[in-house]
Amino acid sequence: MYSPFVKGIFVGLLLLSSCDKDPEQQNNLPTNPGEKTAPTPYTLVKPLGFPDPYLSEKNPMTVEGIALGKKLYADPILSENGLSCTSCHSKPRSYSGGVYHALNGYNMAIMAHVNLAFKPVFNWEGSAPDLDLLPLGDFEPEFFNTDHQKLVTRLLSHPEYPAMFKAAFSINHIDSLTFLELKTKIAYSIVQYLRSRVSANSRYDAYRVYKKKLSAEEMNGMAIFFSEKGDCFHCHPGPLFTDNGFHNNGLNDVFTGFDQGKFLVTGQQKDMGLFIAPTLRNIELTSPYMHDGRFTTLEEVVEFYTSAVKTSPTLDPIMTKRMTNRTMQLSETEKKELIAFLKTLTDPSFVE
Repeated sequence: MYSPFVKGIFVGLLLLSSCDKDPEQQNNLPTNPGEKTAPTPYTLVKPLGFPDPYLSEKNPMTVEGIALGKKLYADPILSENGLSCTSCHSKPRSYSGGVYHALNGYNMAIMAHVNLAFKPVFNWEGSAPDLDLLPLGDFEPEFFNTDHQKLVTRLLSHPEYPAMFKAAFSINHIDSLTFLELKTKIAYSIVQYLRSRVSANSRYDAYRVYKKKLSAEEMNGMAIFFSEKGDCFHCHPGPLFTDNGFHNNGLNDVFTGFDQGKFLVTGQQKDMGLFIAPTLRNIELTSPYMHDGRFTTLEEVVEFYTSAVKTSPTLDPIMTKRMTNRTMQLSETEKKELIAFLKTLTDPSFVE
C-alpha cells in the first residue's frame, strides 16, 4: 500500500480544504436511544522489550474498527479493477510483495506490513509521516481507481458492511458521507487493523525467554549480528530489528530517480541516498530486498555487505568506520551463520 510523495502532499491539501465538515463528527447519532453507540476499545499488547507504540488520538483502536479493517484489507470491493491491499501485501510474504513499478518511473520494493504500530514514519524515503492517512493514496487512479458512487453502491448492497461501519464508527448511512469522509473512515479501519498486526513470536523471541535453544550455527550468526564483526545491530537493533532511522548503506555512488531517497522529501544534500532501515523481522519471507528490490536472496544481501559497498559523500558512518575497508569481509562460513540467525526472526504465526 505505497503512497508516493507527491500524492501524499495532494491528499494532505485535500484534507485541509475539507475542514468545514469534520469526518470525525458526522453520522454518529444512534437510530434508537437504547442502541450501543460506542465501539469497544482495543488495547494493544506491547511485546517484551518493544518500545511504546505510536497510537492515534484521532483514530483510536477498537475491536469493531479492526474487524472492519481486516475485512476491507483483503477485499477488492474498494477498487474498480479487482485489486485489494493484499494484491501487493501478500500474507505468506509477511504482507509484503515484489517490486512496484510506479508511473513516475520509480521502482520500489513493496514494504512489509509488520509491527507498523511501532514505526514513526513510513515509505522508504519517509514521505508519509501519518499512518492514518497513508491508505488514502490507494484510491487514486494509479492503484484502485475508485469511483465514489460505485463504491457506495457496492458497500450498501453488501450483507455485512453497513452494520460493520455502524459498529466501528457509528455511521448509520454510508451514502451520506462525502467521498473524502468515506475514504478516511476506510483508511482509519485498515490502519487500526495494521496496528494490531504485531510480530514477536519467532524462534529468536522464544530464545530470549529461555523457551527454545538456537543451534551453534545460529548462535555464531547472532554473535556476528550483534558485534562489530557484522555491525548489523546499529541499524537493526532488537527487538524491533530496525532503528526506524534513515541511512545510506552504500548501494550506490551515483543517485538518480528513486535512488535519491530521503532527498526527494527534504531537498537537502545530506539526505541524498538515505532510506529507512526496514525491520529484519520475517526477513526470510520478504524478498526482494533493498529499496529497489535489487537483491532476491539473503545470500546476495550478505555478499553485498561483505564485498560490494560503494562510497559516496553521504555514506553512513557505520559503513565508513572501517576506514578504507568498508565491508564486513566475512568468510563463507560466517555468511552462512549470519543468514541462519536472520532466519530465526521468522514468525510463522504472523502469516498462518
